[in-house]
Amino acid sequence: MNETINNYCTIVSKEYFIKSLALYDSICKHSRNGFHLWICAMDNASYDVMRKINLANTTIIDIASVENNFLLNAKNNRSITEYCWTVKASFIKFIIKRNRGIDSIIYTDADTYLFSEPSMLFQQLVKNDALLTCHNFSDKFLHLNKQKGKYNAGIIGFKNSIRALNILNWWEAKCVEWCYDQVIPNRFADQKYLEVIPRKHARIFIAKPLVANAAMWNIENRKLELKEEKVYLDEDILIFFHFSSFFIISESELDLWKWDYPKLNEEIREIIYRPYIKSILKGMSLIKRQGEELSKFLPESYNVNSASNYMKIEGSKSTLI
Repeated sequence: MNETINNYCTIVSKEYFIKSLALYDSICKHSRNGFHLWICAMDNASYDVMRKINLANTTIIDIASVENNFLLNAKNNRSITEYCWTVKASFIKFIIKRNRGIDSIIYTDADTYLFSEPSMLFQQLVKNDALLTCHNFSDKFLHLNKQKGKYNAGIIGFKNSIRALNILNWWEAKCVEWCYDQVIPNRFADQKYLEVIPRKHARIFIAKPLVANAAMWNIENRKLELKEEKVYLDEDILIFFHFSSFFIISESELDLWKWDYPKLNEEIREIIYRPYIKSILKGMSLIKRQGEELSKFLPESYNVNSASNYMKIEGSKSTLI
């Protein structure tokens, strides 16, 4: 493995399969020095179709290869979403321990998207053992810091070092012990545990800039610009955007942001959401070219009437209602 390239990993279930192809597309666009992406497939459909598509510079790993008795016991009483959170630390550790030639790796949720090369983040992992990204909640979401945590587990990085493995071992044990979609004191999913890491370990880089993990929960009242094909937030180049609460309803229907607040205005739709939608449509086409049915990767039911930012796609045109 070439240690100079950017190494990424993500976890994919059927619900996130199409989004993972959009993530891959964005990594391809912003990897001057090359990249490798490890994908953990959580179900047979995701594993089989991802193998069939055979994306360049990727390694597909069946969840069964990562699982141990502790994870299997936890699996029995957790939803698929909770289990994806539970296995995250185990999966990252699995990659690092089997690929000693890599310098570092960044885990990113399948519903994130690169808008520029994250050189700054990987450079920090040269001298730090772990990378954390803040939620940077806007004012009306600040109460979520206490509920969901200061840090977002959707983008997190680790150096290939003994100290980083010690952090992963601790995080893995905590997630196996308890990892649910519940808010209780000092716990929420795999996420609230992250607040302990900077207190217990040195050499932790906190990516405070908004651009490391931008999302609808933190871009309200931020200056958004498109200059020379680069997206800027508050004068800084956007790196990752987290498309949380983005739903692919059908081949021709999307709910871009399922909440009414903050408003998904025309500027955000054009500058941030348009490139992502293009990659989503590209991913759908890729699946269909393999002779596969899109339906296996779409929600079984979705109340279109409750969609706050519904988009209908008709040919090359789209209508936002």
